[in-house]
Amino acid sequence: MIYTEWDQLTEVIIGCTYNIASLQQFSDNEFIDNMSQILLETEEDFLKLKKLLESFHVKVYRPQQPILKEEISRNWTAKFPYPPLCPRDFHVAYGNTIISTIGGDCNRYTESDYFLNIMLEKYAEGRNYISMPKPILSRDYQPYEKLEGQILFHAANILKCGDTLIHTQPYVEGHHGRGTKQGLDWIKRNIGSDVKWVSIPKAGHADGKIALIKPGLLMCYDEKAIPEELKKWDKIVVKRKALPDYFNNIKSQHFYKDIVQNWLTHWIGYVDETIFDINVLSINENTVITNGYDKDVYNKLKEYNVEMIPFDFKHKYFWDCGLHCISLDLTREGEPNNYV
Repeated sequence: MIYTEWDQLTEVIIGCTYNIASLQQFSDNEFIDNMSQILLETEEDFLKLKKLLESFHVKVYRPQQPILKEEISRNWTAKFPYPPLCPRDFHVAYGNTIISTIGGDCNRYTESDYFLNIMLEKYAEGRNYISMPKPILSRDYQPYEKLEGQILFHAANILKCGDTLIHTQPYVEGHHGRGTKQGLDWIKRNIGSDVKWVSIPKAGHADGKIALIKPGLLMCYDEKAIPEELKKWDKIVVKRKALPDYFNNIKSQHFYKDIVQNWLTHWIGYVDETIFDINVLSINENTVITNGYDKDVYNKLKEYNVEMIPFDFKHKYFWDCGLHCISLDLTREGEPNNYV
């Protein structure tokens, strides 16, 4: 079972990138060399994270590393689909139920399929596994406001807090968000538990807004993202940092400027808006893995008897995702307690 973000973690999925052999379809040698290094180093970090979690007796699942290839449907073509990097984006695991969701980007239409064998194993063990209906998408990406009426929602919009599920808005004015109101309603109907729902007054992935560390303690970078129901919790406010020099160097190179930004924009996201220090993975309420080391965060967590384990996910800036994104906690030892 799984009910919170911080109970003792026992089973987790870690994502993966494409096989390096996929890059031989390209003709630009600089692109091949640089992307090979990024793919290789990303996989090395995933293996290090796997080893770290296993040292805490956590069972780690991985999808099979695929080959990058074009996908075609009746309505669209995805030349460079997103890799199975972020199992969190399209899976909600709560209680005994696992829900597979889908968003409005055809480049991610079949992404959850990479994790199907793992989900079928959980189903055979007695978990309830439900897939969101496949939407009808057009060739060009559309804002979710225009897709309203279809059932679409990123699972990463949701955080678990005992008997309460906390979610961002499907979309708000000036921000397209990551879902439709119909999609959120569909999840509420199918979650399989009698839960309370609390709303974050912003759109986008919830793990980019707040992190639930332990009962009564959260991290955030913008206090406006804290739901009214959590205003009384203690909070650690994280400051935005400048992008590191090595990533600024990557952004200035031909392979990034002329190829990645032209062909793979859906891979790299909008990293300038992201605060990775709050995108953390809790092993339990007294141990949290963070994206690198921040002295202020370390000292503040220590005040609450929380051990911070810094982890260097080197290419989080390239992929625009942190440790919470690239993992999906399948099982934690906890109950649906009332924390809100």
